[in-house]
Amino acid sequence: MSIIYTIIYLITALITISGFYIQGNKYIRSMAMTQGFQSLLIAIVSFMLGFVLKEYTFFILGILVIILRMFLVTYFLINKIPKNKSYLYESKISITYLLIMDLIFIIISIFIVYSISFIYIKTTTFPVSNILLFPLLLFFQGLFLIASRRRTMAQVLGYIEEENSLILLGVFILPVPIIIESSVFLDVLILVVIFSVISIEKPVHEKMEELRG
Repeated sequence: MSIIYTIIYLITALITISGFYIQGNKYIRSMAMTQGFQSLLIAIVSFMLGFVLKEYTFFILGILVIILRMFLVTYFLINKIPKNKSYLYESKISITYLLIMDLIFIIISIFIVYSISFIYIKTTTFPVSNILLFPLLLFFQGLFLIASRRRTMAQVLGYIEEENSLILLGVFILPVPIIIESSVFLDVLILVVIFSVISIEKPVHEKMEELRG
């Protein structure tokens, strides 16, 4: 791999590491800010791929990610956090336990999903296909965040993390116009549905209660 592809690989790995940081964080505001940083890293990956492949559409995607996801989504997240101190900090969770369970869940999920299907998927914009492991890791981290936290805002962050993983995955295997349309749709879904309905309706949810019949 060239030096630029190596840097893209390392940044993609850092995006996954930021997901672990969000999972191990008790402060809602800090989690929201880390999501913004995660979106910035995705935009940088898009810019670098656009530079390497000489495709301007990657630059459009990167700009949209910065405007919609890094700034707007993070702004609405922070402004939707209730001002009472009890909400800003999740005191009744064990970070060590969650991180251990997160690792176990991810390892099992990756072994099942990646080894069965993703190992056969070829990237269209990157020389090695094992980079797809990172967006897959990020997706399952978002899923576990939704399942393991009671705060609605933390669960929203898990949903956003899943969307970030899908955009990152799409950058490596899908035509950019499709990713741009999907990204804009998902951002609108977050801003309109999540923030206007769910977070106002109930600030705290029991684990997985929304999946009950």
